[in-house]
Amino acid sequence: MQSLHISTSAMRGVQQALDNTANNLANIDTVGYKRRVASFSELLFDSMNEQPAVDNQNRNTPVGIRIGSGARLGLTKLDLGQGNVKLTDVPTDVMIEGDGYFLVTHKIKDANGTIVEEENRLTRDGSFKVQFNEDEGGYVLHTSSGHILTDNNGVPIVLPEPVENIQISPEGALLVNDMEYGNIGVWKVDNPDQLQQVGENLFDAELPSGENPATKYENAIDTGIATLRQGALEGSNVSMTEEMSQLVNIQRAYQLNSRAIGISDQMMGIANSLRSR
Repeated sequence: MQSLHISTSAMRGVQQALDNTANNLANIDTVGYKRRVASFSELLFDSMNEQPAVDNQNRNTPVGIRIGSGARLGLTKLDLGQGNVKLTDVPTDVMIEGDGYFLVTHKIKDANGTIVEEENRLTRDGSFKVQFNEDEGGYVLHTSSGHILTDNNGVPIVLPEPVENIQISPEGALLVNDMEYGNIGVWKVDNPDQLQQVGENLFDAELPSGENPATKYENAIDTGIATLRQGALEGSNVSMTEEMSQLVNIQRAYQLNSRAIGISDQMMGIANSLRSR
């Protein structure tokens, strides 16, 4: 029975690793996507320390037989490697060179159109578009999901009309028609593995409505670990070769554990047939 538990838990973890690899491959062309690497951890084990005296004399290993319970998927660690540079020459495309995340915000309304709260999200996707926003009373830079880009105080950046000649400096200064409209905020996250993915290439910033992000995160541009590059986007850091080799290893591990379950079933069948005689 122990072999069945070990193989079953291993197959469950391998299936989760397969889902993680499939998610990486599905986002190979997603702007700013960071791949996740699956790692396994051992489940609880028992140690049998009361071997017979004869067995102790003939053993070359230390006293005690370690009986495991299998393995499970411990975590999926975020790979923070820089993605490839994609030159677009689009003025509203911005790439983060180094560590850090954009802070984008979105207002949530009730059925009557009243603003209930403001959700804050972090992203590496710098493919922004210019659009008029009634709530902000002007033109804003927003993501494909409708979240608005904020400045280094966590306030949405509002642009004048008409929006022409947009310039973004490496330090984040945003100029329109040679007039400055704040600095784009880029924030350093101390432990990115704790960020919760909420879909659409966004992470939960865990900031209450209206709170300044400087209370929780450091400004990555001020600390010198990040700069901005206008007219370019950061590609996904997923490697097709690495993910396909990982996929082959996962398939082999799944086949091995599936075969172990089949052999265990045959052995228990033989044992039952012997007892019935």
